Amino acid sequence: MEMVFLAKKWLGSLLLPLPLLLILGFFGLIMLLRQHKRSGNALIVLSLAALLLLSTRPVANLLIAPLESQYPPHVIGADAAQPVQDIIVLGAAQVADLSLPLLSQLGNAGLVRITEGVRLAHAYPEARLIMSGYAGGEGRSSAELYGAVALALGIAPNRLLMLPEPKDTAEEAAAIAPLIAVRRALLVTSASHMPRSMTLFQAQGASPQAAPVGHHAKESRGTLPLYTYLPRGHYLERSEIAWHEYLGLAWQTLGAAVSSKP
Repeated sequence: MEMVFLAKKWLGSLLLPLPLLLILGFFGLIMLLRQHKRSGNALIVLSLAALLLLSTRPVANLLIAPLESQYPPHVIGADAAQPVQDIIVLGAAQVADLSLPLLSQLGNAGLVRITEGVRLAHAYPEARLIMSGYAGGEGRSSAELYGAVALALGIAPNRLLMLPEPKDTAEEAAAIAPLIAVRRALLVTSASHMPRSMTLFQAQGASPQAAPVGHHAKESRGTLPLYTYLPRGHYLERSEIAWHEYLGLAWQTLGAAVSSKP
């Protein structure tokens, strides 16, 4: 299982925009050196043009907005007749460097997820806070870092449940689904990650309510200056996040199709 997990991570990483397009451009350069000028030039131009477009705000937002708009933000107290019993915070990348402040050890995704989880935990003081995510080679897991943040921000220890074993969203859904059976639970994860997460939880027979956070596709109501249309590294990162989610959804669809065959 560990080999399958690592192979999936390697393949997923290589299929992200930056490495994939750099590989494509590299093959174009090889073809140029081998006197296949037309094909080589085409590959190089294609890779550079795609990289340029993916680094712009309109294209990045076009890719990520359909993912982020599928589930609306959670409104606290909107359904007071059904008390929230569980708040689930899914894991994200972290660097457990003890020389850094606690919050600096979390990546951007993890930071916004646990912050929202703690905010909801304060709003629903009877709810249990379930935090997941493995260490991934670090000395401390996402779940443990989340727990430390929750304690530092005033959540009582008896409300915390940490699950440091699950390595990805599928394993998180499998581990958490039995814990929230017949309970009203909120699922906190990045807005772009929510469609895939909800599908995986539903496949395990669980029906948490989405509480997305960390939206990227934010459009200003004012008139933006022209320089905001220039390529930027953070727009490429936004495209990469969306691309990663589409790959994950495609993998889920493929897995479902294979498992449904007699």
